Amino acid sequence: MIMNIFRLVLCHFIGDYFLQDDYLASNKGKDWYLLFAHCMLYCLPFAFLYGYDYRLLVLLATHFYIDAMKARYKKIDILVDQILHYTIAFCLYILA
Repeated sequence: MIMNIFRLVLCHFIGDYFLQDDYLASNKGKDWYLLFAHCMLYCLPFAFLYGYDYRLLVLLATHFYIDAMKARYKKIDILVDQILHYTIAFCLYILA
């Protein structure tokens, strides 16, 4: 269980921070294409570690929606953003 949580946190960190450069982080709220590109990059570590199935599509869609609410519409802050991302990933990859 602890190793699974570690893998999930690692995937999230790599996808949400390491694979996102400054340009993408600064402009994903202004450009739908860049937001989508970020979400695809975010899903790469999960796809590599857990494979391709319905969970990856759910992860992509929810990441897109949550980041749009934060970066484009400014409806949520970074704390809520991260809590939602981790909660969804936990439900998809640990509880499922």
